[in-house]
Amino acid sequence: MKCPIAMLNRIAMTATPAIEILPFDPPNAPSEQWTGLHTFRRVRHAESFPEDPLLADAEYEAMERKPSRFGRRVAWMARVDGRVVGMLSTFVADTTVPGMAVVERHLAAGGGVMKNWRRHGVGTRLLAELHGLMVANGKATATLTAEEPDGHAFLRHLGAGEKVRNVDNRLALDAVDWEMVERWHAALRAVPGLTRTIHAGRVPAAEFEGILPAINALIRDVPRDRLDFPIVENDMRMIEEWYRDLDVVQGQHHLVLLRDAAGAVAGVSDVVWRPGAPDRTFQVFTGVRRDLRGLGLGKGLKAAVLRHVRSTLPTVQLMLTGNAEANAPMLAINARLGYAVHKVLVTYQIGVDALGAATGRSP
Repeated sequence: MKCPIAMLNRIAMTATPAIEILPFDPPNAPSEQWTGLHTFRRVRHAESFPEDPLLADAEYEAMERKPSRFGRRVAWMARVDGRVVGMLSTFVADTTVPGMAVVERHLAAGGGVMKNWRRHGVGTRLLAELHGLMVANGKATATLTAEEPDGHAFLRHLGAGEKVRNVDNRLALDAVDWEMVERWHAALRAVPGLTRTIHAGRVPAAEFEGILPAINALIRDVPRDRLDFPIVENDMRMIEEWYRDLDVVQGQHHLVLLRDAAGAVAGVSDVVWRPGAPDRTFQVFTGVRRDLRGLGLGKGLKAAVLRHVRSTLPTVQLMLTGNAEANAPMLAINARLGYAVHKVLVTYQIGVDALGAATGRSP
């Protein structure tokens, strides 16, 4: 007969250590929490994004500590024996701020768990905190994104439904057919009265304010498949806050603007670059006004951006962009240029009651 004490000791040695969930308040977090978070970030980055540059600790911390006029960041860290093994964060909009009331019933959250700590209840414990926040703030729907098999399986297990698939595409500039790009760019001159302006580094505030209504209209046209998340209209307060974030990382915003003969916005395309990742730039958005589609302006805008990046950002070797799988026209243009699929991200949504049941927080 085996010794009961020996069996108990063996169980104690193999049992999962206690998971500690702590609130993480970026503006006021103590240094030891920040140290743990940065270590966690580096591990998770090496696990899942080893080919991409990691934002420097100081830059990440400065951006996270910065308050927002549109709401507050809320986050939790999961620790085991003092080591951070999981994180979850969200943004609670201040619905008294003009324009933010549309997201009154919604929360979008993101996070991750170290690979060797998955299937130990860490993610469930973190999402239980999110559920409590949703109940306290009258939120009805949580929106979450996964890009790894474990993440997809976890969210489906919870009962979250797939709403939209987004393709992360990447283009190596040394593989671009630049003769084709020049042909696409030349097509812009075939549209009577069309003019092109390029803003390098920043768009002047007066110009941005004037074109924002048109940009908002173009954004509303982007296919969203079954995603049920209200579109927050951009205004200059948001642009100013975004530019302050770019200032933290010394980032640049480059925008190509097309206007018709009457001076109205016909289309836009823009990219962001930062010196911390000098070999790449991110394509933020490309849109063409509905009545001018089918004239090659989408391809012309993409060509104009590529030509601009090549001439003004000589360190760039890679262009990154993301589009919904439902956005077939833009994906077709990207494919013609040579963009290759890097990964597919899936956005899921789950109701507050379902999340409560899945995390053991049902009333």
